[in-house]
Amino acid sequence: MKEITNRCMSFLIFWKREKRRVTLLVVAISCTAMVTTFLWFRAAPLSVSAVTPRVNSAVDAVLSARKATVLDLDDVPFGNDQTINVLVLGLDSRKEGIEQHCDAIHMVSVNTKEWTVLMTSVPRGTYAYIPPGTYADNEYYLANACAFAGLDYGVEQIERIVGVKADYVVTAGFSQLLGILRTLELPTTESLQWLRNRQSYRIGDPQRSQNQAVFLKDVAMKLLNGNGIPNILFHLLYSFVDTDMDESTARALYDGLLLHGIVSRPDDIVLAMKPHYDVQDIHFDPAQASKQVDDLLAKLEGRLSKFDLAGRTIDDVQRDLVVYLESVLTESEGSIIDVIDQQLWLQVEEEGTRESLQYRFIEARTKELQAKGHDAAVQFIADYILEKQTLGSLVWEAKGRALLEAILAK
Repeated sequence: MKEITNRCMSFLIFWKREKRRVTLLVVAISCTAMVTTFLWFRAAPLSVSAVTPRVNSAVDAVLSARKATVLDLDDVPFGNDQTINVLVLGLDSRKEGIEQHCDAIHMVSVNTKEWTVLMTSVPRGTYAYIPPGTYADNEYYLANACAFAGLDYGVEQIERIVGVKADYVVTAGFSQLLGILRTLELPTTESLQWLRNRQSYRIGDPQRSQNQAVFLKDVAMKLLNGNGIPNILFHLLYSFVDTDMDESTARALYDGLLLHGIVSRPDDIVLAMKPHYDVQDIHFDPAQASKQVDDLLAKLEGRLSKFDLAGRTIDDVQRDLVVYLESVLTESEGSIIDVIDQQLWLQVEEEGTRESLQYRFIEARTKELQAKGHDAAVQFIADYILEKQTLGSLVWEAKGRALLEAILAK
């Protein structure tokens, strides 16, 4: 194990020194595994038996080749420098806006000698200077630095507050977070309400930031328990986030924490906050999610402005979202690739509608890719099939396989 660890350390520092780049698009919370982003309780890990190759099919030959790039990742060594800093950001991106507010801000620092973790959280309302623009004087805070001056500028302000540079940045948007929650069988609505709520606390935003950090720590402890999770599930979760950290590096960090038994050392995952606030460690309980959220919301009765919810129900929002996605598919209103990049169908709560819309976007994008090159289309649809195999979605796996067979027959 020591030899593996030493090998793991030298290569990652090479990446740290030679390949620092913070150019990201979209994405609310995981490496977020600690690479922590946002992962949770399963009664049992997903089985990989569903992805056993069926060798008699040309489709399976393609899938086997594609799996090799996922499952046979090289070991990534770490170097002599001890700390890897991973900035985890939850963005509030939805379907319309270009501006992306940094709603969740957590710098995860992994000591690769002792295999300990320091998670430094920064409340989104922390003051940050923003270059002059079309916004009010009272909007000079960190979440808006990301939105008004760009993500790169926002990252620089976060680094200044925390006092360390990020080696890697991981972002997850609204849709991606929903995908992660669903994959891990967490209640989507209640989990988001818990992670976003601040008005129920007298201290407000700092307690929300602490709740997110506690959530991430609890997630990591579950994710890193026992023998860990299958590589194919790790790949699926990794695919939900945007990051300049390659998957081999993310896996190396995960494996290091797993092999060194961080689960048996919970005190070695330390939560801190800058600026400092007196906050509490409050844990989210998925089994009591509805009651926890109801208790929080009960504190707000009679205190919120009637304009806070603008009179719109969840059904209203869902209906408008589906209409928008249908318009992209049928009327060329908006970009198919933009919807796919943001995985906007993940915001649709009704499963049948969500799965149908995803497949239709996959089908439409596959046709676009075919016009550019056969291989790109094959790879794209193969990833969709592997996703459905991993999640046990047999009907949609079959539809994906039929689409791939049609492409290979040409």
